[in-house]
Amino acid sequence: MKCKPEFASIFKCISAKVSKTKFTCDTATQITLKGILDSQPLYVKVEEGHAETCPYEYRNAPFYIDADTEVFASVLSGDKSFFDALASGDITINGDARQAVLFVNSLFGGAADGRKA
Repeated sequence: MKCKPEFASIFKCISAKVSKTKFTCDTATQITLKGILDSQPLYVKVEEGHAETCPYEYRNAPFYIDADTEVFASVLSGDKSFFDALASGDITINGDARQAVLFVNSLFGGAADGRKA
C-alpha cells in the first residue's frame, strides 16, 4: 500500500499494518508526526493480543515515537527502512526502551542487516 504524507493516509496505512501484526506484549505508544502536519498525534495500543489505532494523543504511554511525516509515509510504503530513519534521526523514540524494541521489531521487523532495533 502506497502511503502519502497526509494524516488520513498515514493513519490508514498504520492501522492496516497494525491489524496484520502479531505483537509479543501489551503496550501503547503515541506516534507524533512532525513537519508538514504540524505535530499531529495518533496512538497504537496493544492489549491481550488486540491492537487498536486511534487518531488521538495518548497520555502516559510507556514510549513515544516522533517522526518526520514524509519519512514515516515512506517507511509505511516500504520505500525506507524504519531503522535507517531511526539512525538518521528522522524518527526518534523516547521512553521505555524494552517495550519500544519489542513493539518496533513486531511492527517493522529487524533491520536490513539482521540487527534488531
